[in-house]
Amino acid sequence: MKLSANALSVFFLTLFTLTNVSAANIELEHFVQEGKWHKSGDLTISHKDVTSGKFEINISYDLKPKGLMGRIIRSFLKGEYVFNFPENMLYEEGYENLKRNGPVTLVHEDKEATLKYIGQVDINGFVGAHKVEIRSLSTASPRFPDGKWHLHLYYHPSIESVGVFKSEIFYHGRAGEYNVVSNLK
Repeated sequence: MKLSANALSVFFLTLFTLTNVSAANIELEHFVQEGKWHKSGDLTISHKDVTSGKFEINISYDLKPKGLMGRIIRSFLKGEYVFNFPENMLYEEGYENLKRNGPVTLVHEDKEATLKYIGQVDINGFVGAHKVEIRSLSTASPRFPDGKWHLHLYYHPSIESVGVFKSEIFYHGRAGEYNVVSNLK
């Protein structure tokens, strides 16, 4: 059976579309390690809307409170971060470009953050993983000149979806430092 050029084009376009649609629905589920005021928790990383050179990444977390202080701050133990990443950050090429070209500003609605390449690391059994930092610009103030929070994300191309197998969230607030560390389930 011989297919025409048009039939082949339609076939490959359909295959490409189906691949992108299924990739957009993949959520990475992370287990959150015990912290100062939480026992454990779940963190989900997902992406969508690959349009006009950007995609939206969503990091949602839900932590189980520990002790009296955990119950007092319960409302802060659940939330999300949303960023608009450059489209090429879905692939290792994006991390190599970030390494070469330097930091970029991420904007989502009225919030801004800086995405910066930190380096390549061997961690959790992943060799040559890319470590990046996202630092809040929107929460910078005289008291917190580097912002009230920053994240470290660890990317490896062998992981589906956005490739993040580990995350570290660092809060710098009035109540002091607080860290949340997660690993792929």
